[in-house]
Amino acid sequence: MKKLLILLLILSTPPAASATSEFTTTFNSLYTISHTGDTHISHTIILKNNLAHLYATEYSLSVSGDSLTELLVSDETGLLTPNLEVSNGVTNIHLTISHPSIGKDQTKTLVIQYRSKDIVEIIGNTLTVNIPRLSQGNEAESYTRTVKVENLGTESTLIYPPPSQTETVPPYTIYTFSGSANQALTLLFGESVTYKLNLKYQLKNKELQSIDSELALPPDTAYQRILLHQLVPPPLGVRVDQDGNWLARYSLKPQEKLLIEAEIYATVYPQPTLPDPSDHLPFTTIHSAYWDTQSDIVQSLAQQLKTPLNIYTYLTNNFTYNFEKSASGVARIGATKALSSPSLVVCTEFTDTFVALTRVLNIPSREINGYAYTTNTALRPLNLETDVLHSWPEYFDSTMGTWIQLDPTWGNTTGGIDYFHKLDFSHITFVRHGLEPTYPLPAGVYKDSADQKYVQVEVATDVSPVVTRFELKGNQVVNTGNVSLVHEQVGYLPPYASQTLPSPRHLSLYDKIKSLCASLLSKFSRLLPASM
Repeated sequence: MKKLLILLLILSTPPAASATSEFTTTFNSLYTISHTGDTHISHTIILKNNLAHLYATEYSLSVSGDSLTELLVSDETGLLTPNLEVSNGVTNIHLTISHPSIGKDQTKTLVIQYRSKDIVEIIGNTLTVNIPRLSQGNEAESYTRTVKVENLGTESTLIYPPPSQTETVPPYTIYTFSGSANQALTLLFGESVTYKLNLKYQLKNKELQSIDSELALPPDTAYQRILLHQLVPPPLGVRVDQDGNWLARYSLKPQEKLLIEAEIYATVYPQPTLPDPSDHLPFTTIHSAYWDTQSDIVQSLAQQLKTPLNIYTYLTNNFTYNFEKSASGVARIGATKALSSPSLVVCTEFTDTFVALTRVLNIPSREINGYAYTTNTALRPLNLETDVLHSWPEYFDSTMGTWIQLDPTWGNTTGGIDYFHKLDFSHITFVRHGLEPTYPLPAGVYKDSADQKYVQVEVATDVSPVVTRFELKGNQVVNTGNVSLVHEQVGYLPPYASQTLPSPRHLSLYDKIKSLCASLLSKFSRLLPASM
């Protein structure tokens, strides 16, 4: 009896339960990565018959990426001709085995080789390797992945999960991963990426009297540091809300329309690296229509899942990203409706559901709106033709004492790449929503028409120099530099922000200001990231 054997790398349907007893599969994958990101991939699959009357006559392998080149498939008898099907960034390679191995304990060896540009992403001076997991229910009895990375001139920043073996054979560093078939592999090289953001904001006053209006500038977070190179016209001031957002204030005359242009440099890290200026206590129990913590389905599921990791895993495994809804821009539906209709979700529903479930457990959490820089919009969907942004959540880890960002949407669409234990070099925060689910609005929304392109992001080649400067106006210190300042007495001051100076009474005002400013600059110089 012949047998069709299907082993899928990602997005697959598990085979019949009996298949694991009918065949023993040994799977070895070799990824050879050049410094340019070009990747040669070789899968060697050995199928051993466990029964005399069953043998494989067909084989299918699904791999991430829709632009495979130099595809070669062979067995012991020579080259085979595969049939290919491509859909949603996934290529299915289907083989007919014309010379099967018949008899118990007989083996058939298949070798599938190709080149792909979808495994590696190079942004600035960083290189990210993402290798999807072997689908659940399709694990081989023996599974080894070997990743050979050509010398990049920089050490690896993070590898998850840790390799079972590492060795150097010039010009390559070789990482071996044994087992872990259900875990995707991520290797990050480089420390950070600096982006240049050109943002436009259209403010309008429809009233018959003057008003003050605010706009949100990208803020500092634990994952990014902001350098505000230019803001034209300058604001009256900038305040920081409890979510850490930078809110620039402008005065508008009756019926006035004002266009503000910002040139900003954002340096992004894949893990929490910097001090986060925001609070965390107010976000524990706040409930809204999108974060319906009182919903029965939300409360019941939260009590079952219990931890942020379990919630992330549930969302990546049980939600299905709706590409059609993403393209049409259908309205946000919130956590309760998302759990009832898990196939009608996009990034906002992944995020809202995570926030709602964690808040039921009294874990502070909130939504992030921002820009995700990627070269693969099929696996990591993002509408870049308009200013429709990406959404992902963060939660406060009380043990680490910091906010942890994660991306269950990309964890779902990339075939299980881990976006919980680390992020990447791609996520740029524009606003954070903790107190309110919709305010402040992110850059890209302040405009007359959805067709207008008000967000431009590129990897920075030259970065504006850091300027640490302040002015003293009476008993107030004003940050007139282009980066934030931090001091235990004044607190946290982004550019254009001001604060009243608290000082000991026995000093003159001049001495108070002089002492405080000297201390402030000393403190700031120690906090400034080396990359800036």
